Amino acid sequence: MFQCFNSLVSFRVSSSHPVLGDETGGGAGEQDCMPRLENSLLRTARQLHPLLPTLLRPCRDLESARNELRWLREHAVALDVSSNDGDSKSIRPRWQHILREFCYERGRGKPLQYILGTQPFGGLEMLCRPKVLIPRAETESITTRLASILPRLLDDKSPQSLRILDLCTGTGCISYLLYSLLSPTFHDLRLCAVDVSSAATKLTRDNLEHNIRLGHLPLIARKQISSARDDIFDEEGDKAWRNGNWDVVVSNPPYLSNNAFDKDTSRSVRNFEPRIALMPTPSQMSAKNSPSNGPIGGDAFFPRLLQIAQNADARVLLLEVADMDQAVRVGRMVLESGIWSGCEIWRDWDDGVRSGKGERMEIGGKKVEVKGEGHGRAVLAWRRDGGRIVGDVG
Repeated sequence: MFQCFNSLVSFRVSSSHPVLGDETGGGAGEQDCMPRLENSLLRTARQLHPLLPTLLRPCRDLESARNELRWLREHAVALDVSSNDGDSKSIRPRWQHILREFCYERGRGKPLQYILGTQPFGGLEMLCRPKVLIPRAETESITTRLASILPRLLDDKSPQSLRILDLCTGTGCISYLLYSLLSPTFHDLRLCAVDVSSAATKLTRDNLEHNIRLGHLPLIARKQISSARDDIFDEEGDKAWRNGNWDVVVSNPPYLSNNAFDKDTSRSVRNFEPRIALMPTPSQMSAKNSPSNGPIGGDAFFPRLLQIAQNADARVLLLEVADMDQAVRVGRMVLESGIWSGCEIWRDWDDGVRSGKGERMEIGGKKVEVKGEGHGRAVLAWRRDGGRIVGDVG
C-alpha cells in the first residue's frame, strides 16, 4: 500500500519510485524498520567520501548515495557560482560548506527534491518546495497514458479543441505535462489547475513561468492554462472554473486515511511533505460521513470529485488512488452513480496490452478491465462518446 511515496530518488534518473514513503524503494512502512547498515558498508562509503555515510541512511545503498552526493555537489557549486556573480573562477571553498549542510539535511530525511529544488516530470522540470507534494513517477506514468488516448476525441467532424480541469493540482505537474503532450494535436487547448493551498497555487504559477523560460512550454501556454486557489468542497468558491463545461477532469487528491498516514508512510513523508496534500481533513471526511479512521477515511474526496465531473458534463474522468483496494471502492462509486458508461483501473505502469485483452475483475456485478503492471494507481471513467477515447466497445 502507498508504494509511490517511497523512492523519489530513483525517479530523477529512471522514473521508477515506489508511493508515499522514503526516497529509496521498499514499502513505506518498511522504511521505519530497516535493518542497521553493516559496518563494512559504512567503512567502504567513508573511504570513498567522508559525507557518503551520512547519505547511506536515507539511500540504503552505495550507488544511490553516490548519485545523490554528485547531484548535491553540483547544486552546491552552482549556488556558490551564482553567489559570485556567475564567475566560476572565483569559487571559494564555501561550496564545500553548502554541500556538508545539504548532506546533513538529507541524512535527517529531508527529501532530495526539496534540497535541489526541482524534479524532472516527463519533458518538464518542476520546481519543488516544502508545503507542496513532490511529483511521483506513477503520476507521470498515468498522465502520459491519459495524453495518449485523448487524441481519439478528434475525428473529421469534431473541432480540435479540448478543455481539461485539474483538481488538487499541487505543483501543476499533471496540467503542464498534459499540455506539453497534447498541444501539438489540440490547437484550442484549455486547462485550469485548482488547489486549496496558497503555496501550491503560487508554485503552480511559478512552474508555468519556469518551464516557459526553459523552453519546455510555449509562450501561448500563459493564455491557455489558468490556475485558481479554491476549496472544491466549498459550493460558494471561485466561480470561474465551476461555471463551464470540461471535456476531461483529472485529480490526484489527498487519499490516505489517518491510519494509513500514521502506519504506512515513512518518516520522511510524515515529517516533510504536507499532510493536507496526503489525507483529507476531519471536516472533509465528515462532509461525506466518512470515518476518520479505517481504509475509507481516505475516500472523502472521491464522491465530491464525481459530483464536480458530472456538473461539468465531463466525458472522461481520471482519479489517482492509493492502491487496488481503493481503486475498487472508487470504481464501485463510479458504477453505482448511474452517470458513467463505464470505467477501468490502471496500474502503475503501462504494459502495452490492448484494450479487451487484459485482466478483468468484477465490481458491483460488472466486469471492469484492469490495465498495466504494478499497484492499483488510477480509475478512468467515461460516458457518452468518451467511451471511444478509451476504445470501449461495450
